[in-house]
Amino acid sequence: MKRLALFLLLVAGVAAAAYGVTCYFNSRQTEDQWTWLRREFHLSDAQLARIQALHRAYEPVCADHCRRIMAMQKRLAELERAGTKDSPDYGAMQQAWDAVKHECNEATLQHLRKVAAEMDPDQGRRYLALMVPRISRYDHREPRGVR
Repeated sequence: MKRLALFLLLVAGVAAAAYGVTCYFNSRQTEDQWTWLRREFHLSDAQLARIQALHRAYEPVCADHCRRIMAMQKRLAELERAGTKDSPDYGAMQQAWDAVKHECNEATLQHLRKVAAEMDPDQGRRYLALMVPRISRYDHREPRGVR
């Protein structure tokens, strides 16, 4: 009987530990982008506030790029459906789309450098090492966030 009680106590302890670990990791997966940024890069309240202000100031620039890119993607799709992929219009639109994507990437890289400048130097370098490759691989097919 003592063995059974000890065994049940051990099982309950393991179950409680597993539940605690699961809750911990799930809470980290559901944190918002600002909580993640603060935790990941050890930001103070003041640093986070300055970064959020930079982000708010950059939102209209980003929204303009997104609006233009989406309009161009729509026009390219229309031209493709019309079977005019070899037309000068399609080529010109493709060049314009590439130019706006490049403009977007350069503006975003500049924004990331400003964000990194608000962090402690080592954290800023780590932030750029994490984020810059994402920008170079970004295909402009879906929105991106801070994370």
